[in-house]
Parts: sequence; C-alpha cells; structure tokens
Amino acid sequence: MCYNSTCFDFITFPYLIFPPTACPVEQNFDIAMNAEAFLNELISAWNAHSKQRLLDMYHPDFDGQDLSEGKHAGGKRDAERMIDYILNAFPDLEMRLLEWGIDGENVFFFWEATGHQRGTLMNIPPTGKQCRFIGSTFFGLKEGKIIRSRRIWDVATMLRQIGLLPEPSTEQYF
Repeated sequence: MCYNSTCFDFITFPYLIFPPTACPVEQNFDIAMNAEAFLNELISAWNAHSKQRLLDMYHPDFDGQDLSEGKHAGGKRDAERMIDYILNAFPDLEMRLLEWGIDGENVFFFWEATGHQRGTLMNIPPTGKQCRFIGSTFFGLKEGKIIRSRRIWDVATMLRQIGLLPEPSTEQYF
C-alpha cells in the first residue's frame, strides 16, 4: 500500500485494513506517480469546471455513492448528472487535494472544496453564501477510469455556513 508516494507496511499502521505487501518504493513508484497524476487531473478538471474532462475520467459502468446525501449514480449518464448537480450548486467551485493513498487500483483521498452556494443543493435554494468544507473519496479504477466511487463530506459544516444549522456550543467533547 502506498500513501502519498511513500510505502508503509501493515505492522506500522495496523488501523489500515489493506494487506501487507513487500512494497519497495521502486515497485510502486510508477503506480503512485500514475495515481498522483490522475488525482491532479481530477482536481484540475473540477477547478476548470470542465464537464467533458471529468466525464472522460469515468468508466461507462460507473457505480457511485454520495454517502452524505444518500445519492447513488449508476453509469456514465448518472456521473454526468452528478457533475451537473455539483457545478450548478457551486459554480465557482475550487477544490484542493489534501492527502491521498493507493492500494492497487483503489485510490482514496481527502479534499477541500470552497465555493458560493448559488444553485439548489439538497433541496436548499441558493443562498449565495460561501462554503468551505472537507470530504473524502474512495474510488476503484478499471482501464484507467473511475468504475466505483464512495464519497463522504462534511454536510454539517456546509449547513452551518449557509445558516441552516447552529454553531456548535463548544469545539471540545465533554
């Protein structure tokens, strides 16, 4: 398993559920470089708001879930609807890659998104308010394209920022 182009073994990080591998840097360097290039292109395509570049990254048999919203996407047509939904809600969307890792053809990464909510999101009419939140995506690749995806993002923070959820009373647990 590689994480940010550095290999770790299962013993060092037992909370990772991936099996141990020999994982010498030389063997996984090309895989890590390809994953990093893929992620950079994905983030770049989102930031360019390029629907076609994004669609070109999805496999025709794509299966995706947004666990935060309880939405499912099946096939490339649904991937297109998902892209439209996000870019309509945040037409000035900017994403930033925070950290990432790979295991074979599985890629996981944390990202930060910023933008103004200028379109309907979760049946919430546009507020025009700026949002900044973090999310995580896990996806599998097939033939160099995203075949399956699971995404979870911080809905509570976004709802606070648009004024629909109160601020927490404290940042610490008691």
